[in-house]
Amino acid sequence: MRILSIDLDFISAPAINEYYTSGMYEHNIENHPVVKWKHMQSKMPEAFESISQKIDIDNYDFCLRTYLRALKNCKDVRFGYDHDAILYGLEGHTDIEIVNIDHHSDVLTNSLDSTEAEVKVLDEDDRVTEGNWSYWLHSKGRLKSYHWILNLQSEEFTDTLLGDHLLGDKFSWSFKEDYDFGDYKFDQIFICLSPGYIPPLHWHMLSTFIKVYEELSGKKINIDYLHRKYEMEKYYQGVTRIIY
Repeated sequence: MRILSIDLDFISAPAINEYYTSGMYEHNIENHPVVKWKHMQSKMPEAFESISQKIDIDNYDFCLRTYLRALKNCKDVRFGYDHDAILYGLEGHTDIEIVNIDHHSDVLTNSLDSTEAEVKVLDEDDRVTEGNWSYWLHSKGRLKSYHWILNLQSEEFTDTLLGDHLLGDKFSWSFKEDYDFGDYKFDQIFICLSPGYIPPLHWHMLSTFIKVYEELSGKKINIDYLHRKYEMEKYYQGVTRIIY
């Protein structure tokens, strides 16, 4: 099963980079996207205004063109807010081949004390999130290949080494100029927004991609599906196992 995955934070690369270089990240106390960005705006209004105006036009063009070309050959198109929502469409599938256009690797979140610590909670407790879903698929024996198309300026550039280390020969990476999509045939397309990582002024991009799909397909998406987060499907399963 071949999947095209596009995280729209790829387009917001300049904003994400300035989020770190400006020091805004030091004020991050909340994961809820609306609350987070309101807080950032109150703490650093000038920096907030600056990053809100920053997108990569070439990346926008690349993502939109790739999406339009793939749409010609694919009827199964899905959308989500966070990237772990991709897992809903992959339930029941093995031998999954993913081409992921993304500012981040989504191999691991690198938020725990060590790589080994995060791998352990994924392997043993299914602690899957928007930032480590690809390794989770690998840990379940369901990932056949994972190709990451990344930005040169990604703060996770060294995850190219992490991917090699954890996923082995299943992992590969390239820049957008170097990847050959061939016939653009995919079994499924997934588009996500990552609103916790990009400022609210950028969120309209998801609406654009959804409207393109609805216009070309004649179908309407179920907006309720946008709210789903696969992390929560696994969040309490350990508690349930202990109780029952």
